[in-house]
Amino acid sequence: MTKNYAFIILIFSLLIGSSAFGQRPTGQDRPERKLTGTVMDGSTKTPMAGANVLIKTVTDSLLIGTVTDDKGQFEIVRPRIPSVKIEIKFIGYETISKTHTGRDPIDLGVLTLEEDSQVLGEVVIEGQNLLGEMRGDTTSFNANAFKTKENGMAEDLIGKLPGVTIQNGEVQAQGEAVQKILVDGREFFGSDPNIALRNLPADAIDRVEVLDQRSDQSRLTGFDDGTYTKTINIILREDRKNGQFGRVYAGYGTDDRYNAGGSVNLFSGDRRVSILGLFNNINQQNFSSDDLAGVNANASGGGGRRGGFGGGGNAFYGGNDIGSITTNAMGLNYSDKWGSKVNFSGSYFFNNTQNTLRQITNRQTVINESTTQNYQENLINSVENTNHRANARIEADLNEKNSFIITPTISFRTGNTFSDRDALTLANDTDSLSALRSVTDARSNSYSIGNNVTYRYKFDKKGRTFSTDINTSWSNNEQDSELSGASVDYQRAQLDTILQVTDQISKGFNYRVNATLTEPLGEKSIATLGYQISNNKTDSDQKTRVLNEENLQVLDTALSNEFNNKFVTQRVRTGYAYNSEGWNLSANLDYQYAKMDNEAFFPVEGVFVRDFNNILPSASVSYRNRESGLNFRLRYRTGTDEPSVNQLQNVVNNQNPLNLSVGNPNLAQSFENSIFANIGKFNMEKNRTFFVFANFSTTKNAIGSSTYIASQDTLINDEILLRPGGQISQPVNLDGNFRGNMFMNYGAPLKGIKTNINLNTRVGFNRTPGLINGEKNINDNINLGQGITFTSNISKDFDFTISTTGTYTIVNSSLQENLNNNYYIQESNLRLYYSPNGGKLFIGNTVNNSLYRGLSEGFDQSVWLWNMEAGYRFAKNNKAELKMVIFDLLNQNNSISRTISDVSVTDVYTNVLTRYGLLTFTYILGNFKQPENDGGQTPWRGGPPRGGSRTW
Repeated sequence: MTKNYAFIILIFSLLIGSSAFGQRPTGQDRPERKLTGTVMDGSTKTPMAGANVLIKTVTDSLLIGTVTDDKGQFEIVRPRIPSVKIEIKFIGYETISKTHTGRDPIDLGVLTLEEDSQVLGEVVIEGQNLLGEMRGDTTSFNANAFKTKENGMAEDLIGKLPGVTIQNGEVQAQGEAVQKILVDGREFFGSDPNIALRNLPADAIDRVEVLDQRSDQSRLTGFDDGTYTKTINIILREDRKNGQFGRVYAGYGTDDRYNAGGSVNLFSGDRRVSILGLFNNINQQNFSSDDLAGVNANASGGGGRRGGFGGGGNAFYGGNDIGSITTNAMGLNYSDKWGSKVNFSGSYFFNNTQNTLRQITNRQTVINESTTQNYQENLINSVENTNHRANARIEADLNEKNSFIITPTISFRTGNTFSDRDALTLANDTDSLSALRSVTDARSNSYSIGNNVTYRYKFDKKGRTFSTDINTSWSNNEQDSELSGASVDYQRAQLDTILQVTDQISKGFNYRVNATLTEPLGEKSIATLGYQISNNKTDSDQKTRVLNEENLQVLDTALSNEFNNKFVTQRVRTGYAYNSEGWNLSANLDYQYAKMDNEAFFPVEGVFVRDFNNILPSASVSYRNRESGLNFRLRYRTGTDEPSVNQLQNVVNNQNPLNLSVGNPNLAQSFENSIFANIGKFNMEKNRTFFVFANFSTTKNAIGSSTYIASQDTLINDEILLRPGGQISQPVNLDGNFRGNMFMNYGAPLKGIKTNINLNTRVGFNRTPGLINGEKNINDNINLGQGITFTSNISKDFDFTISTTGTYTIVNSSLQENLNNNYYIQESNLRLYYSPNGGKLFIGNTVNNSLYRGLSEGFDQSVWLWNMEAGYRFAKNNKAELKMVIFDLLNQNNSISRTISDVSVTDVYTNVLTRYGLLTFTYILGNFKQPENDGGQTPWRGGPPRGGSRTW
């Protein structure tokens, strides 16, 4: 423990030192000079929105840029060099160029653009749109710089942005998972990132911002608490903020496949209503995996997802999820500004999913330096889930001093699961040890209610604030299941049968209260003092009954347990932040006292109480240079993680009698140190981007696993018989767990062919310790990945994407150093769309190849997924579309995955949707009001409204 604190104090001291050296006396700082002006149309004498304003060196190197607002006005920071060149550009107009010295006035007045002589009639000479710009910590992309196909969706546009990838249904930006997507700074169907991407049309988007959004309390107080959420903010065009738009579609195909649904958006200024529906049996979802919890219950692993064509224009077509899924979903989203002080957004979402999957699993477990054991399983799983989810967000500035944010949530879920499992364990000489056949039928009901209230009070002294954050949640989960099975011990020719009924109830109540006071220490620095208390309380009651010799149900005490868990944490928080000249530095030092109070009531009474004392430092350093487009951030954090009630509860789970698990009431909390770094450079003149993301973390007392594999008949808890080849695992605290990864992306245009190239490199390392039959094993795996993507930016009538990513994984086991489990996976994709007559007739192909090498026998495959589509658009503005899709033309689609744990390597093959044809009709809805002109101003021309992550 002493070494751990010494390491913490060293890191903290270095970062505090950096903060101190970064300060300078206030008098030495020169104020920023901001150039202002108004751009007018020389012909109409009206303001021009969306004109590009560029500041360059006198030798024509771009330093910084912006665009004019809806009033034709701009404000831009002048770089601190003697002379600069200012250029005003707009497509179809002559460029204004003038030199500005340090002695010239900063108000440039009215700048008039005249039409270019190259504009003849209605033919416009097209120029190159700026890719985007850096605005502080936010990367802002210009949607007009990216070409998407006719009637494309937001997902088509987002997937073209440099440093952004969409894979396996997950959006990643600059190497991090995107957890939230906002629309004009507002939540859209809560925080689900997928709904916005799959229901907003691409042509309604003006700009896309990628940012690290701070917590509500941090944004209200201005103090950086180190909590960030990777966020994408979609800013809509002004002419799409008043009117109705959306799409409806319906299709039917072979094997009774169907797909129907739509989305309707009713926007009137600040008041916005969105309605969506989805009904299909082709594995298509437009919501996140959170709403699918339990769909893959009892499944052994996940599978690869490969995108295809969009149903009704949706770019996320069927076949991408494991199993065969039928979905019925509906949702409603409402947002509005009530008066001048209150913003409201809320949504309700319903979905019902039914999934049938078949899985083949092959797992190899290291037992000691010379012995391994194989586990093979065939699983048929059928799951039905029904979910209701509602949430809201109320933001209010009551007056200049008082503000609050309230975010209530509520959800209800019911589920039914049926599993048929056939399993076999084999020794490393392939001799059969034991076999199992079991059937499980389970039903569950659950609900959760939560609320978070953030309040801030501003004192008269600038920078002095008091804020509090109160979070509460209640949950209840009830489940009953029936298990029947038979297992065979081949060594003794012994047959065991099992027939049991289990009822389980779990109730939870959690709260967290945080109070913070901020105090300015000057114009550029601020200090904070805070206190936090939290309590996580869970009550769990499991009762299992089995049939006795008289065929009567009796309570099985070895499989039953009543357990209460209470974890109380108190924390005193101190912090300091400094901001100047593009530098932001912050340091925090917290003291935390935690008490874990567990009590067992049945079958044996017992009390388990433990105390924990921790010093938790954190610090961050960030820098941004508006002139060069360079920015970086370095963060150091510490934290603790408490064990869950399932990990603590000392009751055996025998849903798979060959793979038992049991909790451990003696678990302690884990302690983590982590370092995060992010470097980015955005060259607006050459439209080049460069991002590097890296992190490293180490965990003391990590919650790992202790696995025991029986070589002979073994009694667990003196009551449960474990036959040879069977195994039981229990969570334990282990040291030596650490992981690190690095992601690097470089993007640039290939102007000759109007295509963007993106290169990405990934390096990852994970060390996972575990215990197997009392011996410690360390599994190291190193991931080396390289990808390249070519994305066209030619026109909406011709669009292609070519990409390939190869990942080689090196797996080492300390118990068996000669065991070779290294493997290679390569995912390649070709996507082509072409319309020869302006979007009316169109064809498309998506070809994916998944190459697997080094997996278990039968899993090394090269799988091709080829989807084809062809259709015709008609009616005014191509609003109607009739399309034929053939999914999985070669009938090869499947899913293969590999997972590495502390003592085992598992390969899983899962069925997915295979070949079918589908004929779909789609109709695009669109009725917009032109933005009202104030004083003869022109309508919006594509410049970005100053949207953000907070709307007031």
